[in-house]
Amino acid sequence: MPTPFSSALIAAGFVICWSSGFIGGGLATQSPVPVLALFAWRFLFASALAALGCLLLRSQRSPLSALLKEVVVGSLTVGGYLLGVILAIDMGVSAGLTALIAALQPLLAAALAGRWLGEQLSKLGWVGMSIASIGVLLCVASDVQLNPGTPVWAYSLPLLAMLSVTLGSVLANHWSTGTALLPTLTVQLLGAALLFTAAALIAAQPGSTTVPLDGSSLAALGWLIALSTFGGYGFFVASLRRLGVTRTSTLVYLTPAVTLLWAAWMFGEYPGVWGLAGIMVVSVGVGITLLKSIALPRLAAANHQAGNCV
Repeated sequence: MPTPFSSALIAAGFVICWSSGFIGGGLATQSPVPVLALFAWRFLFASALAALGCLLLRSQRSPLSALLKEVVVGSLTVGGYLLGVILAIDMGVSAGLTALIAALQPLLAAALAGRWLGEQLSKLGWVGMSIASIGVLLCVASDVQLNPGTPVWAYSLPLLAMLSVTLGSVLANHWSTGTALLPTLTVQLLGAALLFTAAALIAAQPGSTTVPLDGSSLAALGWLIALSTFGGYGFFVASLRRLGVTRTSTLVYLTPAVTLLWAAWMFGEYPGVWGLAGIMVVSVGVGITLLKSIALPRLAAANHQAGNCV
């Protein structure tokens, strides 16, 4: 039976580890291996480790149709999302700004969840999310001033990433295959690996087929596989099943602030005055939305997803 404490731990783990992906993207750009190829290797290694875990733990087999659905979900929530993020960073959009644009995703997810899944967001919840969006826009304005010269169209890439992860989240809850967590991760990571492999081959960058064995590449891979893949995406799947689409998507609003703190610590990148103001506004909006969500009774769809938790 889910408890408030376990739900809070899942939420905190999701925010911290999901934020690590943006920092990992910055580390990946410092590798001599092209970033698309490095991410393809990342998901190939991660899916192989997850498959090994399935064999050692003798995970229950799932129907082929359920596994294929999870491959589609993984291609969208992991592959499509991160492809948009990484391409944006590669085009000159900063990791912090990319995280901030992607944080607009909860508004779309809340609208789709309410229409398709029955996870209705209250009026006060919408007020909180709107306040948080204003805070995100303040942070975006601050970051744009610090990063001139980036092509305007590059800022659409995080938006496409946002659409991809939203669609994948809705499909994950709509299909509700009931597949155990580890097999789910295995096939979804495989879907992401296939997408990034195709992207790397299409890009045909020199060194794309080189196995990443240098120090910086291995460090980036270790960070991305341990924190961002098994940590971030593991918490993502658990949060979807425990908290539902709307609450999980609301937590995304906290990732820009955490990303900025990580970037300041690791790369010496500090937000401007407007960025700090935006972070405070985002925190207020998220607090309003989450407090109201906690007060609401669980809906049938959320109960169904919680029953699938492992």
